[in-house]
Amino acid sequence: MQRRQLLKSMVSLGAGSLLLNTPFNALAKVNSPQQAVNFKLLFNQALVSHPELIGFANVEDNFQPQVLSIEGVLPKDLVGTFYRNGPAKHERGEARYQHLFEGDGMLQRFTFSDGKIKHQGKFIATPKFQKEQQAQRFLYSGPETIIQQPLPVSNADMINTANTNIIAVGNDLWALWEAGSPTKVDEQTLEYKGQINLGAGGKYQNSLQGLPFSAHPKIEANGDIWNFGLNATGHVVLYHLAANGQVKNVGLINAEYHGGMLHDFLITDKHLLVILPSLNVGHSSDKNRQGLFSRIEFDQNQPMRVLVISKVDLSIQKQYELPAGFAFHYGNAWEEKDGTIRFDASLYANVDVLQNLSNIMQGNMDNANTDAKTVLFTLNPNGTAMRNVMDLNSEFPRICNHLTGLRNQYLYQLSSSHNSLWSDTVCSLNLETGKQDSFDFGKDYQVEEHIIVCPKKVEGTGYLIGTALHVPSKRTCLNVFKADDLASGPMARAWLSHHLPLGFHGNFKHA
Repeated sequence: MQRRQLLKSMVSLGAGSLLLNTPFNALAKVNSPQQAVNFKLLFNQALVSHPELIGFANVEDNFQPQVLSIEGVLPKDLVGTFYRNGPAKHERGEARYQHLFEGDGMLQRFTFSDGKIKHQGKFIATPKFQKEQQAQRFLYSGPETIIQQPLPVSNADMINTANTNIIAVGNDLWALWEAGSPTKVDEQTLEYKGQINLGAGGKYQNSLQGLPFSAHPKIEANGDIWNFGLNATGHVVLYHLAANGQVKNVGLINAEYHGGMLHDFLITDKHLLVILPSLNVGHSSDKNRQGLFSRIEFDQNQPMRVLVISKVDLSIQKQYELPAGFAFHYGNAWEEKDGTIRFDASLYANVDVLQNLSNIMQGNMDNANTDAKTVLFTLNPNGTAMRNVMDLNSEFPRICNHLTGLRNQYLYQLSSSHNSLWSDTVCSLNLETGKQDSFDFGKDYQVEEHIIVCPKKVEGTGYLIGTALHVPSKRTCLNVFKADDLASGPMARAWLSHHLPLGFHGNFKHA
């Protein structure tokens, strides 16, 4: 695609971003009264008899800096900062969001220094958050929640909640969402610094402003950042950035995908893999199914499609079809010398998990747990594909960061041993031997994503770190495991005096 045509297409997409071509925008303009059901009341009633719902309760204020009490001994070479992001503002006044993905983002910062851990939690003060904070009520409808007399939405960043992931870029943090610009946050103060116009000052100028920039960028060992953004037109925007966030290249492909949800992707050393799940956005006459998420449907007759895209010119090189399925998250992909591509997924048999995240917000715990399985895929050069379904319940797969796009031996992920509301087990899988190592926290814990930190950049060494909510005491703990011995339990555990809201993704920045 020639540069002039590309820029013209980008401007067109920017004027009609993901949210503005879907029911998301339609909901933002509806002036119908809020549904008669009081979701805040339903949730709070359920919380009384089901304290395990506490991780989805509303957070009112920031968490002030606190030095944590530590059990065990912290490793001396674990020095830096662990950041986590997730939704925390679920309610304002009598209104409660109806889906977990809708809440305003809150950063959790854990600083490892001098044998101590300090925590601070702070809301990301996006323009949406600031405006609603001042009004003390929700002003905009969400993708799933219709509010009374919402303000109109003219661009996606007006309702950007910055609530899904957090990465370090240069001397700043970027809080990431699904459908709009990265949000710049000050690394020292955690203050909001602005929404990033990726093309500013370069050849793309304002053509990238407000375009979707997903919450799952892939960062290579040299610091280069690759990402995508889904537009409701069926197009996918592709990004290649330098380590400092400057744009190197942008592409646009017509994926002809209208499933409403494309959460993650993968890279190898030569290609991007955009994996399109078996989803469609349906139409419903049910007044309780007018939100975007509730209308996303799984089609068992629609194969998953894999688009293999050149890193050089961001064009589609090959396409594969896989059995019908849906995945929020992938761990890693790599390419062998003969062109064979291998990757893993936490694969669901349908999209019920998306609806379950709405049920939880209403206090409905039926079928709240998930049943994704680790699946290993092989894409052969002749166009055929194979898959190996592992007997392992899994979500939030992670690998050593320096191996992104390269062959990895170990996969770290969460699992569930007790039919829990949330995950309760951390585990690792040796992809070469099939050997598994795991630690079961027990039914009283709700375990969040754990990430692998490799100070020596040697796979199989280092530490697995992450947070877990202990329901009986209503406290969150930060856990540090030896990566090669999860079964022995945490080598160190740091306790907060309170609980944190259950979040999504995070990363570690070495000091």
